[in-house]
Amino acid sequence: MDLEDVAAGLYAVPPEEFTAARTEQVARATAAGDREAAAAVRSLRKPTLGAWLLNQLARQRQGLVTEVLELGIELRAAQGTLPPAELRALDQRRRRLTADVARQAVDLGRAAGRSVSTQAAADVHESVRSAMVDAQAGAALASGLLTGTFTATGLAPVDLSRVVALPDLVLRTQTTAGSGAGRPSAPRSRRAGREVDAAAVRDAQRALTDAQAALEAATHESETTRAQAVTARRRREELESRVEEARRALLDRQSDLTAAAQDEDDSRRAQLRATRTERSAAQAAQRAQDRLDRLLREQAGRSQGQPAEIVSESSSPS
Repeated sequence: MDLEDVAAGLYAVPPEEFTAARTEQVARATAAGDREAAAAVRSLRKPTLGAWLLNQLARQRQGLVTEVLELGIELRAAQGTLPPAELRALDQRRRRLTADVARQAVDLGRAAGRSVSTQAAADVHESVRSAMVDAQAGAALASGLLTGTFTATGLAPVDLSRVVALPDLVLRTQTTAGSGAGRPSAPRSRRAGREVDAAAVRDAQRALTDAQAALEAATHESETTRAQAVTARRRREELESRVEEARRALLDRQSDLTAAAQDEDDSRRAQLRATRTERSAAQAAQRAQDRLDRLLREQAGRSQGQPAEIVSESSSPS
């Protein structure tokens, strides 16, 4: 049994089918007498919704993932080497690409009938951003074997054992992909082998010492400012989240206000109808009262032996 192929198949299925599919693979390995493979498959963790969305992205949008990794390399190489204006432009590219890739990952899930919560969407966004900050995070994203989402500051690599099904495979793939970097060319190797005089060596040593001191100072400042930037970014994202919640709450209240205004209009119209009905009823009651009074006067006149007309005239006010 090829564990990599099995894992690739498992992390492609919908989350609700993962456990049953894993159990089936464990049973196959056990039936084949491969206890080691059975144990390895059994240890594969079910992905969170956010991790599943990112795995689908790695499978169905490979071009986007490659673009994320390439921009990440460009961003890391640009630190301390580009003027502020170019760094700002590069950061704007990062923001746009992160938002676009995260949105497409969420769209893939919704197209597959998944309900994606605000938190899951935020986790996807943070993982895509982290894949540009940290090379190991980028390798994890490209693997399609994520079990969870992740965050990276660039100060320390992401712990792959917590977020990837086969971390050793991801590390091996990352190492292989970068194995050609930094290899000296033949002309350079020949130049390095030439003899140099002692004075040049001393000058080079002093230059190295100065450069190392400058590097240490720059590294300290970079780490400090990076930590401040991370804090500021998280604060901004928190405020953006609060603004979005407030916007949704405002829309809800506006909807309630519209409904209340409609209820008020309906009540006013009902009141007008009731007032007209009341007025008509009052007029009818007055007419009935007048008729009753007239009949009573006529009856009283007859009982006294007076003609109804006389009674009526004598009873009428002067």
